[in-house]
Amino acid sequence: MVEIYTDGACSGNPGPGGWGVLLRNGDSETELCGGEPSTTNNRMELLAVIEALQSFTQPVTARVYTDSQYVQKGISEWIHSWKRRGWKTAGKEPVKNEDLWRRLDHLASSHNLEWHWVRGHNGHPENERVDALARAGLEQARRTRQPIMGRVDPRTQEPAPPTDAPSIIDIQHATVYRGDTCVFSDVSFRLREGEHAVVLGPNGSGKSTLLKLLSGEVHAMPKDETWMALFGDERWNVWEVRKQIGIVSHDLQRDYLICAEGLNVILSGFYASNDTYEYQEFNKTQLTRAYELIRELGIESLASRRFGHLSTGEQRRFLLARALVHDPPVLVFDEPTSGLDPKACFQYLDLLRAQIAKGKTVLLVTHHLHEIPPEIDRVIFLKEGKVLADGQKSSLLTNDHVSTLFESKIALVQAKGWYQALPG
Repeated sequence: MVEIYTDGACSGNPGPGGWGVLLRNGDSETELCGGEPSTTNNRMELLAVIEALQSFTQPVTARVYTDSQYVQKGISEWIHSWKRRGWKTAGKEPVKNEDLWRRLDHLASSHNLEWHWVRGHNGHPENERVDALARAGLEQARRTRQPIMGRVDPRTQEPAPPTDAPSIIDIQHATVYRGDTCVFSDVSFRLREGEHAVVLGPNGSGKSTLLKLLSGEVHAMPKDETWMALFGDERWNVWEVRKQIGIVSHDLQRDYLICAEGLNVILSGFYASNDTYEYQEFNKTQLTRAYELIRELGIESLASRRFGHLSTGEQRRFLLARALVHDPPVLVFDEPTSGLDPKACFQYLDLLRAQIAKGKTVLLVTHHLHEIPPEIDRVIFLKEGKVLADGQKSSLLTNDHVSTLFESKIALVQAKGWYQALPG
């Protein structure tokens, strides 16, 4: 019998809110929490139970404990009358929070559940724990002004970077225009040292602009609340940052000179140039580094071949080597396997995972779920220039969440830590 403990919290009601969940199955425990910058207490109480039930991939038999009579009586008693009346109250008014009640009703129908009410703030150990989790979600949503979803207790999952780990990328309240088009609207995002994350979103969501923001090709509007820091510095030298963040992007692959020879593609990384030129000099250490990468990535036989004569996968290997010439601590990948056949796709993902194993911090930007390796556990949903959600992979990569993000019915399958999307 699984035990589920849930709680919600809100400051101001409406105001910033949070939810917390404790899942117990025998000796195994998992804690989840999340929050929203503007919500109500009842919505957080409902969302806590919804997130708990969404975390199960198979039907379960469980006891659900909540200190909200609104949730306990609503799902056990009131919902039957609401559904008969077409989601209307006895006074013929629309049921409040109908969207969440419908989600909870659908999820609950897949499980065998007992609903129990416990008195809140009365010393109940598990209720106190989920109350603390809900308040943690509330505070994070208040601080970031963004939805926070599915942070899992590190005692039961892979350890997350400590909250005091140095920030690598810190973007706060950024609004970015490209021409007359607002691409980013009040976007906040922080990546800490040792943290691996994926920015997932449909075409047109702003993923390419994020890459250009990191490389210094575009800039945020100068507003009082807007700031951006890389490696802790609000003012940085673009050339120094390029030594610390290696970016492999579609734009670079598309625009790279087709006449450049393979070895020169790698060497051009020392100057962040497109091919090498006569005035550029390379010392013995730089040449040795280039040949080391050629051997490491298995492209020795292609070193003298021109870029335009390489396959898509081969080109991408050379661009990865180019990004690695300075041995940067951070790597950013833009849809790394797009256009590759299965063999080349799997080989490239192995190279990506090898860099994680070496201690690199990896940020992946994509709309392909199959590109997300098991080592990446944080997911950021980006859509129409806004961060919709930011949380753990196991909580965000669900049929409902992904279907909402891409506005299409999607069914997910999992195997060995990998995800794949199928038509729903």
